[in-house]
Amino acid sequence: MKNLLIYCLVFLFSSHLTASELRVAVAANFLGTLNQLAPLYEAQSGQTLLISSGSTGRHYAQIQNGAPFDVFLSADVERPQLLVEEGLALADSRFTYARGVLVLWSDQQDLPLQGGEFLHSGSLQHLALVNPRTAPYGAAGVEVMQQLGVYEHLQAGHIAQAENLTQALQYISSGTAQAGFLALSQVIESDGSIRGNAWLPDVDSYASLEQQAVVLSASPQLEAGQAFLDWLKSDQARAVIEAAGYGF
Repeated sequence: MKNLLIYCLVFLFSSHLTASELRVAVAANFLGTLNQLAPLYEAQSGQTLLISSGSTGRHYAQIQNGAPFDVFLSADVERPQLLVEEGLALADSRFTYARGVLVLWSDQQDLPLQGGEFLHSGSLQHLALVNPRTAPYGAAGVEVMQQLGVYEHLQAGHIAQAENLTQALQYISSGTAQAGFLALSQVIESDGSIRGNAWLPDVDSYASLEQQAVVLSASPQLEAGQAFLDWLKSDQARAVIEAAGYGF
């Protein structure tokens, strides 16, 4: 009830937004890429993107509770599909805007990450992992650890669970965790190189990180929301998305 009251207050406030503002809920892994895309779209369309970043599961729950977003860029297929089935999103708007890549990453160059060797190491104290119940990248990390036969051991006190991928990266950068499972997009440089120490698990070792977007049914700007999603399919947008470490 408290959450619903908060969203109602936000909606009342958001009713004063101009028609040139589009409210976008985005999965944390795609925030950096969307921040690159936003000025390009704004320059072309004259519309400002009001961006709210967080885990896919949390955004899904917020939308179910009436959060006033216009567009949802999810980190999975499941939540957009559920929103369509629940009448909360437009079926014709749903499409795959990117496919993510999982990376085991650390800013410590001496850790033996390749092949997941460090996950078997007795020197591993804490591993950053986004909540696998709400974030697809966390679930993918669990799949990789299960295949390596280390998940049960690490689950017993060695995992520093984060609410979203941004927080998982902060855990590693602050030293709370020595390494962690992240999205490649978080650590890729503009020239395509990967900063720090990284291991890319085989993409066949975890479920496809297909990311879908939808226009939300309650949005007062259905046409504007669809126009933005259509632009994400353009060559201009796709070039930015691909350079950020995503596939299609």
